[in-house]
Amino acid sequence: MKTTHAIVLTFTILAPYAISPELLAQEKSVRPGINKSFEKPDVTKFVERFEREGREVYDHREEIIAACDLKSGMIVADVGSGTGLFTRMIAPRVGERGRVYAVDIAKEFVQHVASICKEAGLTNVKGVVCKPDSVELPDDSIDLAFICDAYHHFEFPYKTMRSVHRVLRPGGHVVLVEFHREEGKSSDWILNHLRANQETFVNEIRLAGFEVVDEKGFLKTSYWMRFKKSPRKTNSGHTTDSLADVKKLLADKTAMLIDVREQGEWDAGHLVAAKLLPLSALRRESSDKLPAIVSEIIPRNKIIYCHCRSGGRVLAATPILERLGYDIRPLNVGFSALAAEGFETAK
Repeated sequence: MKTTHAIVLTFTILAPYAISPELLAQEKSVRPGINKSFEKPDVTKFVERFEREGREVYDHREEIIAACDLKSGMIVADVGSGTGLFTRMIAPRVGERGRVYAVDIAKEFVQHVASICKEAGLTNVKGVVCKPDSVELPDDSIDLAFICDAYHHFEFPYKTMRSVHRVLRPGGHVVLVEFHREEGKSSDWILNHLRANQETFVNEIRLAGFEVVDEKGFLKTSYWMRFKKSPRKTNSGHTTDSLADVKKLLADKTAMLIDVREQGEWDAGHLVAAKLLPLSALRRESSDKLPAIVSEIIPRNKIIYCHCRSGGRVLAATPILERLGYDIRPLNVGFSALAAEGFETAK
């Protein structure tokens, strides 16, 4: 039985009808209003607030930077650089051959950091005004993303961390410094200001394509962690994401699901959440036309989970779509198994 969600097999017919309101829907902010105070910040007041004794990351700033193991010539992005406390510390350590991008959503902060660094003779600092969902840096351009007391301000954590993933060079790392949020231990301000605890934040970063490398214990009210890129795949090539992860990310529109089976299989039964993108069509379409056509069907700013009948064909579809720059995550279970796990099927 055919349904209105079915997508015909021929790409030339498929493209005009591929975009649905569901696909166009944007991931919602996980914490609307969290950055309101940065819309027109009084920089002087924030300097007094951020760069003072008694603030843990200020008191332990030397240890925080020492743990990053900076080397001459490194390219570092200080993501959420704020008033530039750490930008100014990183710049001399990476030297003239290195560079520091002071990345912040508030242009006033970026202008302030650029100005004070120029006055200090730090010529290797460049200010970057980022977007709420992107660090706005070139692909493969940095060796380290340093994120201190800023991750909880990410309104679109997956998109932002995927932008970090994109700009990080092979062998690069992410250093995260963030507040502990513990019921019964953390202050009321932390409990109200932070939306989640360390476990949640780390899982979000893992789902964006990273794995934990190291964790330091020299902070009390915060934690220091290092991450590197991870393929998030088993030895067979399937995603390590759990079906619970898949359901959650589909529900909040961080992810979408494609079905690489053929039209006849789709007509016999399919998942409501899935879009049909047959493997045969991916293989048949010429390489010069494929990028434009696929971009009409699946977005680049989402996780793309992929299923077939039994987990085989997804392994053939994955490299085709990965070459086009998509975050493809092949599932090792097929249509029937997903239906048995509670994924809704079309009537």
